Amino acid sequence: MKTDDTLVRDYLAAVERESAALPPAARQELVADLSEHIHVALAERPGGIREILHEVGDPRTIAATALQELGHTPTTPAGKPRRRRSPAWLPLLFLVLADALPYVGENILWTWLSFAFMITAIVIVCRSHHWNRTQKWTGLTVTCIAPVVAHLAWYFLVFAPNDGSVSEALRWTVVALLFVVTVAGCGWLWRTKRP
Repeated sequence: MKTDDTLVRDYLAAVERESAALPPAARQELVADLSEHIHVALAERPGGIREILHEVGDPRTIAATALQELGHTPTTPAGKPRRRRSPAWLPLLFLVLADALPYVGENILWTWLSFAFMITAIVIVCRSHHWNRTQKWTGLTVTCIAPVVAHLAWYFLVFAPNDGSVSEALRWTVVALLFVVTVAGCGWLWRTKRP
């Protein structure tokens, strides 16, 4: 477990990295001010470093605010405009839609649209800063991989080769259960997201 000093050092390093587009003097002043603020707050509330860092804010937000105050637009150190990040709810919405759309109607368009939503969601989650690598793999396994494998297994092993003895009620029960798994996985991803 990280010590208070390590957490503060990591946090200030993140602020310094994110504010690389600031002039060096402004960046040093920003980091010094934040360091002083954190140490004063820590003296008042010993042991509450995680809460204090959360209250101070996300390093990206702090850097963007500092850039705006100086009249700069946020850029990367190479001078390229910073890529806008997708909100955490967007890929989760796409995952839920991807699971539900094939059952909207008999049109193949819904299936292709579902596939497009799923691929888009996977790409957004994989490139997102909202989750670490383990959370991404766990979330995508529960919301994509397991339901897709279960849908395919159900279709090829039970439904397609059957002579019609599989009832519609059983079919829709399986579909509903897999939808619940997808929604639960999206809920887990939402609860574990970082700001």
